[in-house]
Amino acid sequence: MPDIIFHETLAELLDRRASPPPRRAFPRAAKDLIETLGIPHTEIGRLTVNGRDSDLLAPVGFDDRLEAFPHTPPRPSPWKQAVQSHSAASVTFIADINVAGAGKLLRLLGFDTVMDPGFDDSDISLQAREENRVVLSRDRNLLKRSLVLFGCLVRSQDPWEQLAEVVHQYGLACLAKPFTRCVRCNTLLVPVEKEKVMDRLQPMTRLFYDSFHICPSCQRIFWRGSHTAHMLEQIGPILAEGCKTGTEPGYQAAQ
Repeated sequence: MPDIIFHETLAELLDRRASPPPRRAFPRAAKDLIETLGIPHTEIGRLTVNGRDSDLLAPVGFDDRLEAFPHTPPRPSPWKQAVQSHSAASVTFIADINVAGAGKLLRLLGFDTVMDPGFDDSDISLQAREENRVVLSRDRNLLKRSLVLFGCLVRSQDPWEQLAEVVHQYGLACLAKPFTRCVRCNTLLVPVEKEKVMDRLQPMTRLFYDSFHICPSCQRIFWRGSHTAHMLEQIGPILAEGCKTGTEPGYQAAQ
């Protein structure tokens, strides 16, 4: 069996119950070996074989030494590769049902995040590939799929902590535009004149607020009320650390 070392946070993901492959299974691709031990390829920022930088397709022999390192934020993403100066509009995710809470909060911050409770792993990985979206999930098997070029294994079970993870991992703090996207529909909000929605407003809302937005998809009306201040109190600490910059990006899945 190769001498395999998982550094830092990767060591926590190792499946201790996994059986090591037999000698006859070697040589084999680093990606296959790593995922046999329970760690999705999306979590590998850098790896070496016998001390040399290698990629996920590098063959690993039975007597080799493999070292794997986690990502240094920001992780690789389609928007980072596509443009030099990206914006909130270029950030795109697709979230599994097990991180739906974080998905809604990402929408709250203005980031395009697809969620559909009817999607299975195949649907998610295919749409992610076709639309260049980052897959967010707590499901390791989903993130092991070769169609998933960009993804993140979310560690926490709490939606707000999950949001903090994603913002940190992808350096999103300086890109956030809170309250610009419908949390229900994932559609960008547009301004609407007060007179056009007056008949849908409660008396106190009519009296104290003059600026409104509407979702073109579901027609919900939004305004900066007391609930906005409460949400900002929770969002503030997550965005306070600002933009994060990283070194060289990690790996994508095998084509």
